[in-house]
Amino acid sequence: MTRVKKTRKTGPLAPAKKVQKDWEQPKAKSAPQKPTHKTKGRKPGSRFNLPSNQTKGQGAGGKQQPQDPRHGSKKPITLVDPNQATPVVQQPSFDRKAALAELAAIENDERLQALLERAEDGETLNASDTKYMEERTERFAQLAEQLGIELDDGEDDDFDDLDFDDDFEDDDDRS
Repeated sequence: MTRVKKTRKTGPLAPAKKVQKDWEQPKAKSAPQKPTHKTKGRKPGSRFNLPSNQTKGQGAGGKQQPQDPRHGSKKPITLVDPNQATPVVQQPSFDRKAALAELAAIENDERLQALLERAEDGETLNASDTKYMEERTERFAQLAEQLGIELDDGEDDDFDDLDFDDDFEDDDDRS
């Protein structure tokens, strides 16, 4: 005898299935759902490569900068109070005593006096001596101007232009 495989079919002896009536609706079976896991954070990717940004800005005019997906105001914030006045830097007041002391120190500078004599004699000075002499004489002239002292350049030494004799003679005639 040949072998017959078992089947799941019930055959004629099995009890009959329940017949569904028209007014009964079958229970809807939903597809098996995957369990949903709680997500932690946003999906990976660049914040500037969103598909919504690429389609929004393309208008008739031309290219538009992509929008920043970060939330919040884009209005610039001033970091310094505009009502606050900038502090006025007070210039140091002119100290007459200190200026006179500095002027006297320059006049009594032995190195400067020696360099001036050498320059008047026609000697050539090296670069550092020339620089020192120019700085000191320039500062001397600046201090003299601030103090209101007029400097004689040696040009007024000629008294030939002045007629002192005439003045003295006029004084003698009066007496």
